[in-house]
Amino acid sequence: MKNVPGFTVKEVVDTVGAGDGFAVGVISGYLDGLDMENSVLRGNAIGSLQVQNQGDNEGLPTRDELEKYIQENNPLN
Repeated sequence: MKNVPGFTVKEVVDTVGAGDGFAVGVISGYLDGLDMENSVLRGNAIGSLQVQNQGDNEGLPTRDELEKYIQENNPLN
C-alpha cells in the first residue's frame, strides 16, 4: 500500500481521541466497502477533525459532516 497523506489542520487543540477516530475511520471505511487507501483517508480525516476539538469524542463527525470535510479538504486532490 502506498502512503496516504494526512489532512492539514489549522490548530491542534487536543490529541486525545485522534487514534480512536483514525481507527473508526479505517474500520468503517472497510465495512462500507472502501478500498484500503480510501479507508485510511477516512481515518486520517476523522483523526484530523478530532484534534481540532477538546476531549475524546467531541470532534467526531456525522457521516454527512465527514463526507463534506473530505470533499473540501481531500489531500489526494
